[in-house]
Amino acid sequence: MIHDTENLNIIYEAVDFKDINSKQDLNEYQKRRQRIKRVKALKRQVQSRLKKIANYDNPTGLDGKDLKYWMLLKNNGVKNISALSRYSRIRFQLGQRDYIIKGIYYSGRFLQQIEKIFKKHGLPLELTRMPFVESSFNYRARSKVGASGIWQIMPYTAKPYLKNNLVVDERNDPLKATEASALILKNNYKMLESWPLAVTGYNHGPTGVRRVVNKHNSNKIHELIEADGFGFASSNFYASFLAILEVEKNASKYFGKVYWDVPLPTKEIKLSKNIKVKNLLNWFDDNKELAKIYNSHLEYRVWKDRVRVGKGNFIRVPEKKYKEVVKELESLNSLALINGKTYKVRSGDTLERIARLFGVSVFQLKRANSNVNPRRLQIGQKIYIPKN
Repeated sequence: MIHDTENLNIIYEAVDFKDINSKQDLNEYQKRRQRIKRVKALKRQVQSRLKKIANYDNPTGLDGKDLKYWMLLKNNGVKNISALSRYSRIRFQLGQRDYIIKGIYYSGRFLQQIEKIFKKHGLPLELTRMPFVESSFNYRARSKVGASGIWQIMPYTAKPYLKNNLVVDERNDPLKATEASALILKNNYKMLESWPLAVTGYNHGPTGVRRVVNKHNSNKIHELIEADGFGFASSNFYASFLAILEVEKNASKYFGKVYWDVPLPTKEIKLSKNIKVKNLLNWFDDNKELAKIYNSHLEYRVWKDRVRVGKGNFIRVPEKKYKEVVKELESLNSLALINGKTYKVRSGDTLERIARLFGVSVFQLKRANSNVNPRRLQIGQKIYIPKN
């Protein structure tokens, strides 16, 4: 839809992209460029039409779309059409149906754990639906201004709560980010003493909201919006939040049959030693995509095997593999290494397990230890670990 930014009842045009989306000879980037181009052209057409009818005191002499626009604006109480013809007041909004349906599905992975965190902090459970507004529960969400993760936390907002460096960005871990967001919202409420204002402060910044409250001597969100105290995004943030509460609660009414993904049974492990990405992937049976879903806080340098996940950071593993991973990490942490080249066999070790532990192949181990019978490893026996 192409609409007015201040009066959302004023919708000028519906934009259809079916013809662009169905073009088989275009890739996604080319399709997106064509969609952007179409929107810009339509916004310019709307602006030209508004400038034209702004010169008319009455609809006499107008017909077609000119007359349609005139009646639309007058029926919505518009007295100064020229003010609406500013390009900045003409906005495009993409439909959100598919986006929300996907968000409902993805929310199933972490929503139970997110609710537990908010209960622990004594916060209203409705607030756990804010990620629908921020990212629609897309853990890969990144904004042009630097916000990241399902809660779309900015770097300066995250600084007191979350680690962000070349190896990890904890804003992208749904549960760590939820802990931080719970504290942010608690602080917002303590400062502003109103949930509508605290929620708006999540988008606008609590200090900025308090400044608007003091300027207009009101703590009523609708009065502050009517007083033009916020920009478009902040003015509509709380309304969008209320809308998603209604839509998610009555999802079948709006969308028909919808589905929630199964919860991810994840366990967090704090590392006491650096590990390679190969170690991590071994615990996910080399399923890199699954490992990324569990460990979305790890930066691309880790996945490219340029850096290790350092001591003091954490990883997430499937709950059913937790004990196995802890045991293997204990082995990594207590290796009897000679110049980093040998390992002493421990109870329960197999050549396959040792290979997995060090991110090498069984073939490499066998070739480097030709005198070792892989079926009869002895506790305390030294195994040479070749360089990979």
